[in-house]
Amino acid sequence: MKKICIYDLETTGIDAAFSSIVQAAAICVDENFNEIERFDLRGRMKKEYPVPHPKALLVNGVSVEQIKEHKNSNFSLISEIQKNFLSWGEVLFIGYNSIGFDEHHLRQGLYQSALPPYITNTNGNARGDALKVLHSAAAVYPNAFVRPINDDNGKISFQLEKFAEANNINHEKAHDALSDVEATLGVCSLIRERCAEVWESSLRTVSKQNVHQEMDQDKVFCISRFFRGKEYTHGLAHITKNPSYENHIYCFDLKFDPEMVFDLDRVELKKLFKGKGRCFHTVKANEQPILLDEKFLYQSAEYQDEKPEIIQERMKKLRSNKNFKEKFTNLLIDMQEDKSLSQDQSDKPLELKIYDGFPSAKDNYLMTDFHAAVPEKKYDIAQKISDIRAQEFAKRVMYNEYPDYLPKNELKKRNKVVAENHLTLEDRPWCTIPKAMQAIDDLREKEKEVDFDRLEEIDIFIQELKEKLEADLGE
Repeated sequence: MKKICIYDLETTGIDAAFSSIVQAAAICVDENFNEIERFDLRGRMKKEYPVPHPKALLVNGVSVEQIKEHKNSNFSLISEIQKNFLSWGEVLFIGYNSIGFDEHHLRQGLYQSALPPYITNTNGNARGDALKVLHSAAAVYPNAFVRPINDDNGKISFQLEKFAEANNINHEKAHDALSDVEATLGVCSLIRERCAEVWESSLRTVSKQNVHQEMDQDKVFCISRFFRGKEYTHGLAHITKNPSYENHIYCFDLKFDPEMVFDLDRVELKKLFKGKGRCFHTVKANEQPILLDEKFLYQSAEYQDEKPEIIQERMKKLRSNKNFKEKFTNLLIDMQEDKSLSQDQSDKPLELKIYDGFPSAKDNYLMTDFHAAVPEKKYDIAQKISDIRAQEFAKRVMYNEYPDYLPKNELKKRNKVVAENHLTLEDRPWCTIPKAMQAIDDLREKEKEVDFDRLEEIDIFIQELKEKLEADLGE
């Protein structure tokens, strides 16, 4: 892949389904990290989720004025992100913890704007994560970087701000999207320079097809990662992919002798999916697993006393047992059926149905027509969309962008629903007025280093918003 896009998003909360992107920045570079183009965009919050989490605003420094009054609406911001990303052609998208955070917010932003959500892994694009690559590089090349230590718990920290400072990477303003992008680019350059083998391995696995092809071999794979500041290394052999969701690949930990599982029944096998003694691991093919050469396995504390020939023997024993593979596959099918039966999807919010299938070709055409149409035509087009998710989000676009073109009764109803959703005392997955007020109180009492002037500004905003929502509810 000839071009790489390093990107970062700042949001009004951590839950992607119920937050707003309010800043997006990206730098497009060639394979040698020479800059091609960049952007830095800001915008307002979505009207249907008007309550930001106070801590998020304190962390990212986004002003109340911006989320209320910026010239770019949230829809305009999302549309500009899409336009810029598409203009760069086939790109590898990389962020810092992007697969765990930014990617979800980007998809939700597009999805809730009635736009195609999978921009980073369709049309020849791929996605990676600099934090995942750094974890692997730092594990197998422990002397390649300065690994900062958290003062409070003595564990290694990979927080971008701390890692950049410790390794002399320019990072002028933490949690500013563009500054974070520049720092992430610096991290990628450092990995490429000092841990070239890990960097090359990471590029191969941005493609889930490559992951499947590479893992379905008679081969031992080394995966190293950090979790809560502690390193974990596993020597794995491929068993099978999940028949219900092929991106989940199940592997056996070769620290154990596979003979121990061959004759176990379903109940006994299920116990080995969890806990300290678990021997089954899930590798997600679509989340850039870093598959390292077997040689790195034996420098880890967990495997330094293991003999390579024994590990190889265990791998071959597992891979050749077709009966166990069949039994394990049937177990996965049964577990998926159990999971499906236990889940009630009837009351699931539309925001959480992003992965519940795709709109039809006809609906996709209608959504394209919707975005191209003049405001007075949009509602009629939205009404024709059969996918309930796409139809609702098209109407939300109108609610945010063209409220005067919604039927008056519908506009009034939407204002009331937003007010009810955010004034409620009941627990909701989004940030409500009571949640925000409690968060402000907690920050005042518990946080040591708080910008109290900023917190007061946020408090005034929440109080004003509360009054507005109460007025909407009373209409």
